[in-house]
Amino acid sequence: MTTRRAVAFAVFLACAAAPGCGKKGALLPPLSRTPQKAEAVTVLQRGATLLVEWKNPVKSVDGSVLAGVLETEIWVLEQDKAKAMAKKMTARDFEGKARLAASLKKDGLAAVRKDKGTDAAGFVYPYPLAGKKSASLRVLFAVRVKDARSRTSDFSDPVAIDPLVGPGPPVELAARVLEDRIELVWKAPAANFDGSAPAVVSGYNVYRKGSDGADKLVNASLVAETRYEDRDLVYGAPVGYFVRASATAIAPFVESDDSEVRELVPKDSFSPAAPSGIVPVTGHGSVSLSWEVNREKDLAGYRVRRREEGGTEDVLLTPGLLLENAFTDSTIEKGKRYCYSMSAVDIRGNESARTEVLVDVPGDGPR
Repeated sequence: MTTRRAVAFAVFLACAAAPGCGKKGALLPPLSRTPQKAEAVTVLQRGATLLVEWKNPVKSVDGSVLAGVLETEIWVLEQDKAKAMAKKMTARDFEGKARLAASLKKDGLAAVRKDKGTDAAGFVYPYPLAGKKSASLRVLFAVRVKDARSRTSDFSDPVAIDPLVGPGPPVELAARVLEDRIELVWKAPAANFDGSAPAVVSGYNVYRKGSDGADKLVNASLVAETRYEDRDLVYGAPVGYFVRASATAIAPFVESDDSEVRELVPKDSFSPAAPSGIVPVTGHGSVSLSWEVNREKDLAGYRVRRREEGGTEDVLLTPGLLLENAFTDSTIEKGKRYCYSMSAVDIRGNESARTEVLVDVPGDGPR
């Protein structure tokens, strides 16, 4: 051994033997790279289907960013409601009794995204109740995920639901465009989803389908009648509606499946009201007309026409729309009788009926 190597070896042995030499602190367990638990796990009922919603984790247990979720598992436990455990079931209790309902990999997860363009909105998995005695059933769900290295998260906390026998969907939905609203009418379901009758209905929820495909609840509170008026009207914008019946009076609603969808493109074919309260005033070589202001929000202006007594042809006196509710005609002849007509026009060119008034223009008379 060379002198230099011998010296280095001696220093190493001395350092190793000396207390605390090179010590950097107590040994720590390795950080866990397993995924965190699934988040925001909920379950609700729609018709004969239970909808399990959740969000996949984006971080590992150690706080590092998760490379991705390779697989999501939906586990289920069905219990007799009367025999179900009185205490809240823990994840450990659930794991020992539950069964795997679904294993969703890349394609399966894409199919159950709430928002088809992103994972951020979460996922929703439909679990069918068909053939089960739902009235006596309690169903629990939990979710767990695996990352790209097949490291498995813990189960989420189990969530439970006691399914109800709920109504079938409303039928014969119809939509009609009125001047300032869309009127929807439908018929109540005759039976529940299991065939029993009469249908258990506490009210209805009305949904609007937007251009982005998202469904928006439009009623602020449960609708008691089988009709609804949507006053959020936008002419020319495609819109669709569907309705669900609810077995419960308060949220979370136990809703039916969707009714049929009614799609339409509202068109404004509604004319403004005809001008009213016309007051003519004759002056020296002119006739002044005034009338009450129209109240339509989409009013564009007015048109004024005139014809002589006995004539058949109206002359348009306002080639451009008149923005004021007054007009002065200075092209009259003395000693004649004129018929004036006024109409209102909206921004889409719909014109009202005409309101007519007769005006006598005095002649010069004797001096």
